[in-house]
Amino acid sequence: MASEAGAIANGSLIGLRLKGRYRIVSEIGSGVGGRVCQAEDETIGHPIALRLLPKGLVEAPNGTQTIQRMSRSVIAVSAAHPALASVLAFGEIEQGWPFTVMEFVEGRRLSDVLAEDRPLDVAVAMRWALDLGGAVETLHNMGLVHGAVRPRNVVVLENGQAKLLDVELAGLRDLPALFSAPGREAAAEYLAPELVHRGPLTEKADVYAFAVVLYQMLTGVLPFQGATREAVRDRQMTRTPLAMRSRRRSVPAAVDAIVAKALDSQPDARPLMQDILNRLWSEANEPASSRRRRVAILGGGSVLAASVVGLVAWGFVTSRASAPQAPEPATRPAVVEPAAPTAPPVSAAPAPMPHAAPPRPAPMAAPVAAPAEPPPVPPPARTVPAEPPPAPTATGVERREPPRAERALPPAQRAPSPAQRPSSPAAPARTASPPSPPASAATPERPAPPRSPDPYDPNAVIDWLLNPSSTGRRE
Repeated sequence: MASEAGAIANGSLIGLRLKGRYRIVSEIGSGVGGRVCQAEDETIGHPIALRLLPKGLVEAPNGTQTIQRMSRSVIAVSAAHPALASVLAFGEIEQGWPFTVMEFVEGRRLSDVLAEDRPLDVAVAMRWALDLGGAVETLHNMGLVHGAVRPRNVVVLENGQAKLLDVELAGLRDLPALFSAPGREAAAEYLAPELVHRGPLTEKADVYAFAVVLYQMLTGVLPFQGATREAVRDRQMTRTPLAMRSRRRSVPAAVDAIVAKALDSQPDARPLMQDILNRLWSEANEPASSRRRRVAILGGGSVLAASVVGLVAWGFVTSRASAPQAPEPATRPAVVEPAAPTAPPVSAAPAPMPHAAPPRPAPMAAPVAAPAEPPPVPPPARTVPAEPPPAPTATGVERREPPRAERALPPAQRAPSPAQRPSSPAAPARTASPPSPPASAATPERPAPPRSPDPYDPNAVIDWLLNPSSTGRRE
């Protein structure tokens, strides 16, 4: 055991056997998260990856407890998605030096693919983005944050599948031994703006880094570039990245929109990983013919909507143009005037009867003007015929019945039937005898049309009754 710790401290790792089982074959790289080696599990004869974590982790307060607690969660979640590199075990060597054992992933790193500064095929980029995004979403669903999503930590296998590495560090990146200031500055282009100012590491930091990787795969360039780290940080905080479709028209508009939201400098404005994946999946699995049909439907719908609006407007204009014909009913009251000739049959009775007969036409003539009385209650009787159309319409209806009373005139008993109408008292009809004053007292209530010199005018009978002096009669 002493030789293991001494070898690690001296930097000589090749040939070192840990726990009598894991023999280190070569060293892959080192960084803030420790030293990563290729090793062999001699118990099963399979190659593995082994990471020697910084010894400062166990020296930090509650460091050992944190590693033990997170190791169980990380091992379980790494097996939940095929795009996550599996974490097989956590262990310790002399003096509590921690290490992890992971699946050895062979393939080409995405950073090497993007080093050519050329955009990937859209279909390929979308497939790899779905693999990478699904792995990150799985971590988030388990309450873990990766914290280092970048092309160097993505390996593309021979079968075309993408895998996310450094899963064993999920949940440990908030420990001071892992995240010193230099470590956070390692990759400024993929670092969320809030982390630059020592903000908390949250799921939205992974969303931002994922959007940067997807932007780079689809356009071949980074959304924010600068000669120095400070210049990159300044642009992240103060500028909006150029839309991907401005660089490459073949990028789906929906993908461009969701990536732009994920690159927002404010964490709360970024969408969740689930929302991004739903958008990517729908675009990646929608056939091109369906996309063209959707555009055609949208265009056709716009034309149809414009046509409907035009038809409605045309109908409204034509209906307004024909609206002036509506005043025609206002001239209808004049049609009632021809009903006046129906009055002569009423006056036919007074002509042959010198004395008693004239009073009978009087009640018949009263209904002619009586309905006109209600509209103007106090006005003079002679102004009623000049009233607006409502009076003629009412009288026109009542003038048709006087002829019936004319025919039934011989039987004097039918005279009271017209007297049931509003302004036709029966008393004047019975007082046809010489005592005319009572009749004259009641007659002012009846409206009468103007006098006519025609001797056969039925109104002359009323004038004869009202003005005895005009006929030479004496009271």
